[in-house]
Amino acid sequence: MNRSRRSAVSFLPRRFLLVGLVTLLSIAPVLVLSIRPVEAQSEEPTPTPAATEPAGQADIPLVHVVQEGETLFSIAQTYETTVEILQQLNDIADPSLVFVGQELLIPGGGGDMVAVVHVLQVGDTLPGLAAGYDTTPEAIAAQNQLVNPDSLVAGLPLTIMSRTGTGTANPVTGEPHLVRPGETLLGIAAAHNLTPAEIAAANDVTYPFYLYPGQRLRLPGPGTYQHLNGAWRQVHLSPVPMIQGQTAALYMAGSDTGQPAGRFGEQLLRFAPVDQGYLALIALDAFAEPGRYRLEISGLAEQPYTQDVLVQSGGYGTQLITLPEALSPLLAPEIRAADEAILAAIYEGFSEPAGWSGTFQEPIRDTLITAGYGDARSYNQGPIEIFHTGVDYAGPVGTPIYAPAAGAVVFSDTLNIQGNALILDHGLGVMTGYYHLSKVHVDFGQIITSGQLIAEGGSTGLSSGPHLHWDLRVGNVAVNGLQWLESDLIAAVLPTPAETER
Repeated sequence: MNRSRRSAVSFLPRRFLLVGLVTLLSIAPVLVLSIRPVEAQSEEPTPTPAATEPAGQADIPLVHVVQEGETLFSIAQTYETTVEILQQLNDIADPSLVFVGQELLIPGGGGDMVAVVHVLQVGDTLPGLAAGYDTTPEAIAAQNQLVNPDSLVAGLPLTIMSRTGTGTANPVTGEPHLVRPGETLLGIAAAHNLTPAEIAAANDVTYPFYLYPGQRLRLPGPGTYQHLNGAWRQVHLSPVPMIQGQTAALYMAGSDTGQPAGRFGEQLLRFAPVDQGYLALIALDAFAEPGRYRLEISGLAEQPYTQDVLVQSGGYGTQLITLPEALSPLLAPEIRAADEAILAAIYEGFSEPAGWSGTFQEPIRDTLITAGYGDARSYNQGPIEIFHTGVDYAGPVGTPIYAPAAGAVVFSDTLNIQGNALILDHGLGVMTGYYHLSKVHVDFGQIITSGQLIAEGGSTGLSSGPHLHWDLRVGNVAVNGLQWLESDLIAAVLPTPAETER
């Protein structure tokens, strides 16, 4: 089957600083009582005082990577410390459970900066990267000669001098809070079972500091925190960079209510509610132009979310196919257009929710792929205007074909080019097509379970020999089904349980 072209301080000093602040507040009641609640201003925002010493200026922690045969006791002896201190510093409940490759913080500092090549992800910002790698936004911008630090292209690499002691970013945790008119720092802290000093430390400012309506604060707590603008809470896209012929999953969550809308380049996105946010699938066919595409999302925050995303070439080739004379009439453009119109009416459907979980299974077992997805095709020395929209599996007439995932039968009929054809709807615009069949074992409207026998291979329609042509389409965009056999796209972007429990 074919298709027409188209942080302020390092880990140890921060903990001691926070303990010191809390202790100071607890032993100085007169001082605490003398501080008035600071309300959010209703007119002009009050500038926030300068931040405390940036994280990049703090000592770099010393990190030890556990080697074969080492124990927490032997590591403590090496660095002249105690097992108890190592446990506390690294949140280790059982000292016998250290493992080879585990990174341990060693008290006393003395580590080295590590050069990291970080591939930018959707949702990355300079403040977020700086917090994760214990450096400053200015240092990252200077290292990479960024002309516009606010415009980061997901998929491109950045060089970062990590001050975490390793090439791994420290997780930034917490949740966002937008200051409302009349709110006070003491009120916000009390509502979230925090102290004002904890909020100040999490936002790298000195206490007390001023609030203004719309100000975004990071409140300490569980879950992954992203340094986004306004009411946006989570933005995840995977995989990045994107590749011609592949599918990417997008998860968005905001503090405001509403229905999201968006586009990727010229492709309109369709969202379905999932967990605490919304999910959309972005599909690119084999003829999508490599380059930068603008992702635009609105509806879950006052300000739209925008970011450019890199799309790379899929490296597809060209197939020159010679058909027997008897099949040549099927190459007529009007015949192909008629079949495509029938299929488009089916493939453009969208149903909720997703009817599958995990990766898809292969539709034919123990066989070979005779033609992959994406190669441009020329028939009988004609022009190259189409690409192979699916994957061809070898097999004689009668080869069993199984459903790769749960779904429903939305098409079962005979077409000129596809021959006997069957289409399953798996939800969220994901559908799979099975062409050139000799026999179909399921009926229109029937609900199908994963691994169920649905058809048998054949050689009907535009086919020079028995095989299965397997299509996978997302919103009528033909994509490489093999990606779906290898990757759980949705699981890659959904928040962790700790994030959804907030």
